[in-house]
Amino acid sequence: MSPATASQHELREQLGARPLMLFDGQCGLCHNAVQWVIRRDADDLFRFAPQDSTVAAEILQRHGIDRDAMLKSNSVYMVLDAGTVRERLLTQSDVTVNILTQLGGRWRFLGYLLRVVPSFLRNAAYGIFARNRYRLAARYNVCPVPAKANQKKFIS
Repeated sequence: MSPATASQHELREQLGARPLMLFDGQCGLCHNAVQWVIRRDADDLFRFAPQDSTVAAEILQRHGIDRDAMLKSNSVYMVLDAGTVRERLLTQSDVTVNILTQLGGRWRFLGYLLRVVPSFLRNAAYGIFARNRYRLAARYNVCPVPAKANQKKFIS
């Protein structure tokens, strides 16, 4: 098994069928968004990894996204079917829509409402928040350590 295949296999083992959210670990707004999802994720649907992690670097490289482009885009990413031939990478507002629809209940309804909005409009609104994320919330020197109860949700 090649090293890339071995790491993809290990990632599949860690995630199962769960989506993986790649977030800016130094961004307070991103950290708060991750915590928001965790609090509402009663079915343990999601896993998380900071964008500066080895896992994120491997995934982004497979999708042709280099670090400078990632930083410039100010985007959050969601990986579906990670480590499989069906692996897909969602960006920007598509991540939000996916999270809301998977959380279910009233969040699913909100996700469906957002899905109706054309992606160029959703992404424009997302871009405004993303460009101003360090003004809207704290910036950390290092990614905060998750609470012990939530550490299993984070992949490094």
